[in-house]
Amino acid sequence: ETKVNLPWELIEEILYRVPTKSLKRLGSTCKQWNALFENQRFTKKHFDEAPKQSMVLMLKDFRGCPMNVNLNVAAPSIEFKSAISLKDSDYNPEQVYITTVFHCDGLLLCTTDDDRLVVWNPCLRETRWIQHKADYMKYSMFALGYQNNKSCRSYKILKCCWNPNAFEVYEFSSDSWKVFDKFSLEDSIPFQTGVCLKGNSYFVTIKKVLLSFDFATESFSRVCRLPVPFEDCDWIILSVAREEQLSMLHQNYRTSKMDIWMANSIDDTLSWKKTFSVELIIPANSSFYLIDEERKVVVCCNVRHSNDHIVKIIIGEDNAYYTEHPTVTSKSWTERSCIFNYVPSLVRIQ
Repeated sequence: ETKVNLPWELIEEILYRVPTKSLKRLGSTCKQWNALFENQRFTKKHFDEAPKQSMVLMLKDFRGCPMNVNLNVAAPSIEFKSAISLKDSDYNPEQVYITTVFHCDGLLLCTTDDDRLVVWNPCLRETRWIQHKADYMKYSMFALGYQNNKSCRSYKILKCCWNPNAFEVYEFSSDSWKVFDKFSLEDSIPFQTGVCLKGNSYFVTIKKVLLSFDFATESFSRVCRLPVPFEDCDWIILSVAREEQLSMLHQNYRTSKMDIWMANSIDDTLSWKKTFSVELIIPANSSFYLIDEERKVVVCCNVRHSNDHIVKIIIGEDNAYYTEHPTVTSKSWTERSCIFNYVPSLVRIQ
């Protein structure tokens, strides 16, 4: 046989285009490849260029549960696959109960029911437990993002407590927290309303202003006022579409009307465009994810405190289809159910 020795640079370019799950399996076949897959420069470029094998995840029964949404039937259906459980073999060999999740680059920043904080890569089955002050844990909001360096990304965690004039930032590289106590927000941020897009975190404040946190400068900035009427009891929920754009759900509490908005590129002056509206019997009040922008389909979460059910709703424009999927969940108030798009990655967190 004739062996062809390809230049290493060409091999890298080919590997950049291999999906994450396939690449993970290749790592066990070649030590040189495995070493490459642990290189931060490679994982950064691979995440940016490789085909995205995204899946819809829902925090259900304190675990990450993949969802399969079938739109090819008359009444669209939801099927839950085997849940992925977070475990800590050093602390507790049993399942760790997740109460909140924040997604960034295939990493899940999780809080637990025993007031701990962990960053988890389910694809690599890696975890990093973060030491922090447990005071006011249940009243704190956490977000994950990064600072773009030349060849890699420097990941950081934002922690906002009940005190509106202070926040903390954890840096992975130094394994330490920094406290910022000389700043003032004009508005407060509801718990767990944020999303990550291109390294920065975005939040909706109580007064319906879009706020961003830049992990490079470690500072907050006001992006814009949202293009919706200001009502104290309205629901506004952020999401990320295709890892490229911000999307927003606005639910008017006076009516059953729900609007889905899409933002333009965050690299430009931000503007919003309403993509479609529907009339809802049950309001969406927890989280949502835009499944198919062209066919105008979203999956929403609604938490019914009266019977501790979570209802998943699939919606099409003009009520073309509407499906409810009740799921009994824990009666613990600490679990905040959410739906989000998860993209597996090779990002190392150790």
